[in-house]
Amino acid sequence: MSRYFDTVNFLVENLVESKSSFHLESNEKGKSIFIKIIVDEANMGKLIGKNGRIITSIRTLISSIAKKENKIVKIEIKKAG
Repeated sequence: MSRYFDTVNFLVENLVESKSSFHLESNEKGKSIFIKIIVDEANMGKLIGKNGRIITSIRTLISSIAKKENKIVKIEIKKAG
């Protein structure tokens, strides 16, 4: 696992009610890393935040870390089901 995956996992697990309410998928192609967060509907709002502020903050933080290594990290949220 990449450190980006671990960081996103840490942030998400501290935002949602339980560890079983989400899971992550990661795919790496060259300089690009794609992370998909699959979360149940009850915790979707906690992860997105008001007007998308929380997920935007997570994306900004991860992108800032990745720029030091010339990587591009894309984070996507999907509803489980």
